[in-house]
Amino acid sequence: MSFTYTVSAADWGRIAPELALACMVLIVMLVDLLLPRAEKNMKDSGPTNFWVLPSLSLLGLAGAFAATIVLYIAGDGQPAFNQMIGSDQGSLYAYIILLSASALGIMLSPGYLRRINLPHQGEYYALMLLATIGMMLLAAATSFLTVFLGLEMLSLALYILCGFVTRRRSSQEAGMKYFLLSSFASAFLLYGIALIYGATGNTSFRGIEQFLLNQIKFPVGHPIPNPLSFSLHGSPLLLAAMGLLMVGFAFKVSAIPFQAWTPDVYEGAPAPVTGFMSVATKAAAMVAFARIFDVVLFPVRSDWLPVILTITILTIVGGNILALVQSNVKRLLAYSSIAHAGYLLIGIAVGGAVITVKGQLVPGGVFGISAILFYLLSYTFLNLGAFGIVSVLERADNSGTDLNDIRGLWYRQPVLAGLLAFFLLALAGFPPMAGFAAKYYLFYTALLAGHPELLIIGVLASVLGMYYYLRIIAVMFMEREKESAVPIRPALQAAIPALAASSSKRASGRLAGTSSTGVTTAAAQRTVTRAKTGVAVEQTVEKETYIGWMTWTALGIAVAGTLAMGTILPFWLVDLAQRAAQMMLK
Repeated sequence: MSFTYTVSAADWGRIAPELALACMVLIVMLVDLLLPRAEKNMKDSGPTNFWVLPSLSLLGLAGAFAATIVLYIAGDGQPAFNQMIGSDQGSLYAYIILLSASALGIMLSPGYLRRINLPHQGEYYALMLLATIGMMLLAAATSFLTVFLGLEMLSLALYILCGFVTRRRSSQEAGMKYFLLSSFASAFLLYGIALIYGATGNTSFRGIEQFLLNQIKFPVGHPIPNPLSFSLHGSPLLLAAMGLLMVGFAFKVSAIPFQAWTPDVYEGAPAPVTGFMSVATKAAAMVAFARIFDVVLFPVRSDWLPVILTITILTIVGGNILALVQSNVKRLLAYSSIAHAGYLLIGIAVGGAVITVKGQLVPGGVFGISAILFYLLSYTFLNLGAFGIVSVLERADNSGTDLNDIRGLWYRQPVLAGLLAFFLLALAGFPPMAGFAAKYYLFYTALLAGHPELLIIGVLASVLGMYYYLRIIAVMFMEREKESAVPIRPALQAAIPALAASSSKRASGRLAGTSSTGVTTAAAQRTVTRAKTGVAVEQTVEKETYIGWMTWTALGIAVAGTLAMGTILPFWLVDLAQRAAQMMLK
């Protein structure tokens, strides 16, 4: 067997977005060495570090976004590096989703890192960009070798980011759980790749698709076979490979029954990282999932479609039911993310159908993949906006996001409460926000593909999901914060004014050395009661909240994107998604 590998200048141009980010990773790490340090043993704690490093990261994302637009307009759509990385419109559409998610995640990070006084910022932003590169490789992969490369690149970066708050036990636990379970799922995927190579003799998507087409003789007059007429039950190697691939991808998109890691990891990881993971990882894995099953394995869809339908229904129903009993906003959004993964899997199931359009049989992937792409772009603004508010509320000890913590939030911080309510209503699917438009198009494709059961289950589950979203809103707006039941001793009560004055003085000193675009408040009025050996101890806790201009900008972009995707842009973006899906099917 001979193998010829050639590289041209056009190949490098087709991966220009990834190259722009890779260059910026090196620049960020070099600049990190030159930035000042406030103390000898406190790395990256200088005040300029909180805007220089994220600004450089955003500059790299802007360069990658510009390269993506140029490829979208002037690119030839051909795969690069011997058919290993795609540059078709489907890949570029996925790039826009991933770069948008990464930009919002990075803009939410400076205020969060400052609030919890987290050092090592250079590593943080470099890992965010490296994870983005891995996700782009996974979404654009046209070979199983690139699939595994992109998957491991994004996973290794996210392992570290999930456990980045080393002084917090829940963060370390999240990183370890994600590492162990994700490695287990990656092993399934790798074995699936090995078996599919053994069954077909190829690792490139085009070679595998051609092998399967050669095994099937299409009926005369029907360019696409009937979805139930053809099967490869005589190839146990290929069946085992498809099963292992489904397990690997179901884990990455948090589909039931492979979702157990999601709530614990989402709760323990830093909130900006959680928001970034919930959107970008799901987007990259879902695009690769659709490309492999709806395009490459489309000729043998009768073998995998029943399994996908079962996983889809379990994920939609299970995710919404499990979210009903959650009392922590991060865990609730984690189960909400599982439910949304179920909605997205409807697009995979639709891609396995054959649809009659104007008397002609066409693959369902045109509609299924386009619905997935549009839903993911809408979901980027909805979910990252919600996690952006959570990142503001989250404290250094990972508290601040329980229902008891946000009770009466409207009376304390009305802007944050209003924004969180806005994003929760969008996630629930209320018009005229993007959640409604995305679900409408996805459910419409299910009906078009002859799966009314998915439409009915999706609508009923969405109605059920409104309950837990509205429950959070009711807690914020209709209930007030409970007063402490333990009386304050006279000595402590007399000391509170002095403590408050001291806290205000320290806060004023901090404000004098910070940017005027930030908002800092200090309070020493919350009493914590701890029971140790039966003795109640009162302790005054100082709470500091810093919200920088980057956080407000990210939240503003999320609000604008949520409204625009639900009112002005849906028809135009759906048309672009359909054209992107058609190029992926070629």
